Amino acid sequence: MTLSYNFAPFLIVVLLSISSALTSVRADLVDDVCSKTQKPAICLSALRADPRSKGANLESLATISIDISLKNAQFTRDLVNKLLKQATDPKLKTRYDSCLENYNDAVDEIGGLPAFLKSKDYGGLNIHASAASDDPSTCDDNFSGPPAEAPQLKDASDKLQGLISIILVVSNLLKG
Repeated sequence: MTLSYNFAPFLIVVLLSISSALTSVRADLVDDVCSKTQKPAICLSALRADPRSKGANLESLATISIDISLKNAQFTRDLVNKLLKQATDPKLKTRYDSCLENYNDAVDEIGGLPAFLKSKDYGGLNIHASAASDDPSTCDDNFSGPPAEAPQLKDASDKLQGLISIILVVSNLLKG
């Protein structure tokens, strides 16, 4: 019986150590994923701001990053629409019209990503996330000469590309 009393504190210490290690591993998953993205600061900020990421596994991080990316793509599409309506320069109107098509495509591509994740088609997830990532950069390419891209559109484009890069990193990790 004295053996069991002496063993209890040891068992408690071991269980607490295991619990702490598991929590640390989960926190390190976000850090590990974000360190591999194009824009680690955007990744860390986005994932840490979402309460679902605490203790999330790779599939959960994929879901979270898809959700965040879709909301951001929709926001940016709305911004482009606003800029298009406000533009008076014919060149800007043409460029914003092209960008609107790009962001409509991005919203469609990102909106289709949950089906790839659900079916565990991580290669398809990666391919379609990559296609979605091309859309904001294609919009940016429209502004290689004057008139310049609106700063708020450039910022939104950079953020979306950073968010989509989370999906790309996670899909590559899931493909293993």
